[in-house]
Amino acid sequence: MKKRTTVVFCLAAGLSACGGDTGSGSNIVNATPGSHWSHLDQLTAKVVRGSGVDGTLSPADLYAHYNMPSQYTGAGQTIVIVDAPGSANVANDLSAFSSYYGLPQCDASNPCFQQINLNSGAVSASNDWDMEIGLDVEWSHAMAPAAKIVLIQGASSSVNDLFKALQVAVSQPNVVAVSMSWGATEFSAETQAAYDGFFKSYPGIAFFAAAGDTGNNGTNQIYPAASPYVTGVGGTTIQSLALPETSTSEVAWSLGGGGPSRYEAMPSYQTNFLSATADPVLTLNSGKRGIPDVAYNADPNGSPVAILVKGEWYGMGGTSEGAPQWAAIVARLGQQLQTRGSSVSSLLASNHGFNSLIYQTKIDQASKSSFFDVTAGSDDTSNKSCVICSATAGYDEVTGLGVPNVGNLLRYF
Repeated sequence: MKKRTTVVFCLAAGLSACGGDTGSGSNIVNATPGSHWSHLDQLTAKVVRGSGVDGTLSPADLYAHYNMPSQYTGAGQTIVIVDAPGSANVANDLSAFSSYYGLPQCDASNPCFQQINLNSGAVSASNDWDMEIGLDVEWSHAMAPAAKIVLIQGASSSVNDLFKALQVAVSQPNVVAVSMSWGATEFSAETQAAYDGFFKSYPGIAFFAAAGDTGNNGTNQIYPAASPYVTGVGGTTIQSLALPETSTSEVAWSLGGGGPSRYEAMPSYQTNFLSATADPVLTLNSGKRGIPDVAYNADPNGSPVAILVKGEWYGMGGTSEGAPQWAAIVARLGQQLQTRGSSVSSLLASNHGFNSLIYQTKIDQASKSSFFDVTAGSDDTSNKSCVICSATAGYDEVTGLGVPNVGNLLRYF
């Protein structure tokens, strides 16, 4: 089985692979995309069979599973995907993917896809992000088919170039959400103005980042999912296409990332929530931010989705599946707010960002929760006892607040 298995930037030469810390982000170099993929004919151990290509999960399966109301499809909103360079013809693949699943075509009459390539050279065969780009673009379109998708490809996969791409991302008209399906092993400079300060400067935009695909070994938490101004997305395995109202429907994915941040202090929205719910993470984290904030389907073997890249279908997974699809959920929210004369920008800015907003909704709600709680499964890859590595009732550092109940989330506002 072919598989891309790592989601982290690797640090500069002379440090242990993907594990050291120079004290500065300047030495963080290349990123590998956070997706796991296999040829469809190699997918033989699926826990759940969907209605998509070769039994993978289809858009319709996820609409139903996460209770996505059909009247809101992201119209009038823009989702920005930030990735490194890839060699595929993204527009052609998106067109064929959309045709297969009956989604709107992005063409001259419906300009719902735009590609901004900041790379002027050839794509390296050893660092080709074609699979990640296909997953991000195709599935953000699938989950918000009326939204505009803007793909910004950095000049390279270096952290500096990806942050330059983020600068372009926040300048796009009508942008409501930015998806980042990549991450770096945390570094001490992440709290500085160039990193956290950038995200903090745009409280009216929801930023989503994959929380990682190597489980929790105690030291492998990643950035930007660790930033308090970014929504970290953890991973789950869908075991039943029914609504995930019980622990048997959806469980924590064994390789989903999470755990306490090494450098970020616990933000007030987490402190307030954990205090109000008497959650043990408040004590166990010793004042550090908890990762992730939310979760989404991610298991490439147990509950894969399919993408089309260069005319071939692949089964996909990883926490990078959830980041663009959570961005699509915000686009649906944006359309609803727009019909009421409001906007995502004004809602988030007045509530100090998306994370503050969703933690407060969880406090305010009872039986009509915006989240399905995930209470089973573990992401422990530490080979030792890990109290915080198991999904439990309430907030946990495997699946965060849970997976989305989109209908209830939208009805809250």
